[in-house]
Amino acid sequence: MRRTYRFTEIGVEIRKGDVINPELHVFNSYDTSWPFIILLAAFRVICANGLVVCEEYLHLRKRHIYELGQVNVANEIGTALERFGRQARQWEGWTERHLTPRSYSKVLGRMRFGAKATREIENRVLKEAEGFDPDGFPILTVWGFYNVLTWHITHDSVSLNHRVEMESRLRAAYSHLMR
Repeated sequence: MRRTYRFTEIGVEIRKGDVINPELHVFNSYDTSWPFIILLAAFRVICANGLVVCEEYLHLRKRHIYELGQVNVANEIGTALERFGRQARQWEGWTERHLTPRSYSKVLGRMRFGAKATREIENRVLKEAEGFDPDGFPILTVWGFYNVLTWHITHDSVSLNHRVEMESRLRAAYSHLMR
């Protein structure tokens, strides 16, 4: 069994038209071939072809259970939704915060892109910039830069494994950026 629930009523609009929704995935099987899995994550459709970047807030995995009552699902999901709310407030803050040259370099360094990918990202940053500061650095919000990086990851990753690795690097790079 696999069920997916997208909570559109508690989605967060980070900017006009840019909505992030929590989504719950539940997996189980009657014949014990699958473990019992609950995954609550924030999913964001970032382009017309449906690609998403995912941030996990709950990943519960149990061997196999026959009755859902063996796990306090409501409590786990409630806690995960609280984490989603805190993260959404942080994302909203990114729309107000301008990217600095230091932060830009720090994130790109942690992402470890190759030369070709770096050029593509730099070109996309220039395209998305709202102008340039007096030193010639593109004016872009932290959220705008996140969008550029997620665009690159979802469109230019060579495989699903590479995409997952790059998404993990992005989470780590941005967690260091926000300190």
